[in-house]
Amino acid sequence: MTEPRVPTRVRRVASEDQARELAAELQRPGRRWPVVVISTPAGHSVPFVDPQRVLDDVAGLAEVVVIPTGDVSWEFSSGMPPDTQVYGGASRVYGTELDWVHQPRRSPLHFAYSTDEDAHVRERLVGDVMRFAVRAGIVGAARSAPEAATIEGRVLGVLGTRALVATDDGGQVTVAEELVLADVPLARVLAPGMRVTGVLDPVRRLLDVRGMLPDADALRRAVHRAYRVGQVVLGRVESVEDDVVCVALAPGVRVRVRRADITGNDLDLLSDLFTVGEVILARRVPAPLDGLALRLDDVDESEDRPVPAIALLDGGPPWLEPPEPEPELARLDGPLVVGSLAEPHEPVDLGGTRPAPPSGPPTPADLFGLRPADVGPVPTPADGQRKPTPGDVAAWHAGGHDALPSPTAAEASPEPAGKATRDLSLSLDAARSRVGALEKELLDDKVRRRQVELEVDRLLGRVGELTERLDRSERRAEQQATALRKARQEAARLRRRLGDAGVEVPEERYFADDEEQLRFEVLTEWARAIPAAEKSGRPLADYTLGPRFLASLTEVEGVSRERVVWTLVMVLTGLALDMNGLQVHRLRTGPGGDDPFRHRDDGAVCWRVSLQVNTPSARRLHYWKLPGGAYELSRVVLHDDVEP
Repeated sequence: MTEPRVPTRVRRVASEDQARELAAELQRPGRRWPVVVISTPAGHSVPFVDPQRVLDDVAGLAEVVVIPTGDVSWEFSSGMPPDTQVYGGASRVYGTELDWVHQPRRSPLHFAYSTDEDAHVRERLVGDVMRFAVRAGIVGAARSAPEAATIEGRVLGVLGTRALVATDDGGQVTVAEELVLADVPLARVLAPGMRVTGVLDPVRRLLDVRGMLPDADALRRAVHRAYRVGQVVLGRVESVEDDVVCVALAPGVRVRVRRADITGNDLDLLSDLFTVGEVILARRVPAPLDGLALRLDDVDESEDRPVPAIALLDGGPPWLEPPEPEPELARLDGPLVVGSLAEPHEPVDLGGTRPAPPSGPPTPADLFGLRPADVGPVPTPADGQRKPTPGDVAAWHAGGHDALPSPTAAEASPEPAGKATRDLSLSLDAARSRVGALEKELLDDKVRRRQVELEVDRLLGRVGELTERLDRSERRAEQQATALRKARQEAARLRRRLGDAGVEVPEERYFADDEEQLRFEVLTEWARAIPAAEKSGRPLADYTLGPRFLASLTEVEGVSRERVVWTLVMVLTGLALDMNGLQVHRLRTGPGGDDPFRHRDDGAVCWRVSLQVNTPSARRLHYWKLPGGAYELSRVVLHDDVEP
């Protein structure tokens, strides 16, 4: 029996029955290859991501399926586990291992809002396919062709998730990030100029260098040699629990740091202080049996300089980079002021120059070095030939320099010499006039095209300049938001300590009524979170509070009020639907994927949004979406509570 092969054509789901079959197929154990599912945007018949180009990029590794948004995608969603659906222009790769059924983050969702994002989303999808294909053994040394051989080479450069290697035999191959370490950027493993050795997949020209990577024991020994007790080192947050933060000093070398070595305040939430994947500073301290131990509470990020992180390969870069410094906070007697988001006024140098616009309309000579072609004389027909027509003369000037046609016997009747000469002169004049007009039209078209090209160059330069300024502004905003978050956390800790010391600290309330206070906080957060230019397009929707909402807000502990208020703003402005971390989906009557959705007799549908992820008993927010677009806030609940 022949082994099934990966489909070589894009599959298109056209009916609800096919949608149900696809949902069942994706959840069937033993599936042989990953499946890429691309949905069409609402109101469009084709997706923004080109499925054929995705298939070309993952040929032999994964199947590509297109599903339309509407009744078909809803039927597909109803058959899929919560938070694993695809619709509305989103795309997702489903691996052969079914861990994504219970952990949807293992199969990330990618959005494309226009065709301009095609290349970006395709790159993400191809990366996911490679990652799943490696785990399935479809690509890499485990399934290399029999003729695959070990080769050596030198890294020419690293671009994104790919590195180009010049082999010693004069060829070139590629190293894929997914074939090295899926959770470490390739630029943190390989560097231009370093030597690499690996097994070549001759079909895809991929070099598998995993054999060079040290194992966990070797990395642990390297960490012991590189980091001495008392030094400040770099680590990456791997997980955050209520009382422990797990920090990686190298891939697979993890140290569990207890709450007592992080903060002395029992009211601190470690999930508010740390984010998975964040690079932090820690101090190595003595540990029994020559182990590894860290403290985080005696490190000053503004003063302590960390030692460089270890390199995972000889000649490679440090596997971690220090976190970017935070902007300084202005210490004022009044309210806290954090930086400025004003746009810079200086021009941005894009590394090139553009020609200055001409003072007047450019001439053909300025643009092309052209001159109107001189119209040369047409050879005088020899005796006995028929007179040339205007078409013959125009063809001769256009490049057909063959002899003018000879007359047929019927055309060879003699004519008076004077009349023939006059007719020929008139024909030549008409041909010259037509050729001149065509040449002028051609030059005019070239001038207009050149003017358009210059304008396009100018606009592209302006777009690049604005994009660079936007990137800088976003980086500054992220830094300032981080600084503001830490400042708020420090202020909250100070308030708690003052309260513990018996100092009366007034509560930050502006209204005696709880509902008025909440509405004030929601409006304030909306004013802060939504940029001024977008406020008209992102207003707060009408909403009411359910009878149990305010009580649940105070009864359910473990999630900050600020987080709840921010999530409410995202829901009421419609932004929550586009945020992967909020995991918005309709609430079912039970935990099963086949349980029906909850709805009321008035047509309202109950929805569920995440307030926390990757934490025990993660908190959720339930709300009703009413006919007409209004909202009714129902309850703040724990993860396993599926009541509205």
